Amino acid sequence: MSTGTLGLRIGTPVTALALPIFTSYYSLLAYRVISTRVGSGVFVGDKSKAEAKGAQDTPDPLTIATRSHANFAENVPLALTITALAEINGADRNVLLGALGTLFLLRVGHVEFGLRRPAALGPGRIIGFLGTLGYLVGMSGYVAWLTKGYWGY
Repeated sequence: MSTGTLGLRIGTPVTALALPIFTSYYSLLAYRVISTRVGSGVFVGDKSKAEAKGAQDTPDPLTIATRSHANFAENVPLALTITALAEINGADRNVLLGALGTLFLLRVGHVEFGLRRPAALGPGRIIGFLGTLGYLVGMSGYVAWLTKGYWGY
C-alpha cells in the first residue's frame, strides 16, 4: 500500500472489495422494481393499481420492491462511507472484512427474510434494521476511537 506525503495510507482496498458485492445486490433490487413496474403497468409512484383502488389484504408488491430498494439506498452508502473512513484511519482489515460481511447479511436478511415474507413482517426485517443501525453507530464509534490521537487523547 502506498502512502502519501504525510505517511497516511492511500486507498481503501477492503471497502473496495465489498463494492461489487453490495452493488450486485443493489442491482437485483433495482431489477425487481423495474420488473414489478412493468408487470403492474405502473411507471410512476410506489403503489400498484390494485393497491391504489384499496385492495390491502397483502402488502403491495410494488411497495415492497420500492421500499426494499430505497432502504438499501438509504443505509448502505453511509455505511460504506463510514467504513472507508475507518480504513483510511488504520482500521484492522479483519475487523472491516467481518463487519462488511455482517452488514451484507443484515441487508439481505432485511429484504429476503423480512420485507418479502408474508405481511412483510419476517424476522429478518427487524434484525436487519436494528443490525444496520448498530453497524452505523458501532463503526462510527470505531472511527472516532481510531482518530482519538488527533484530538489529543
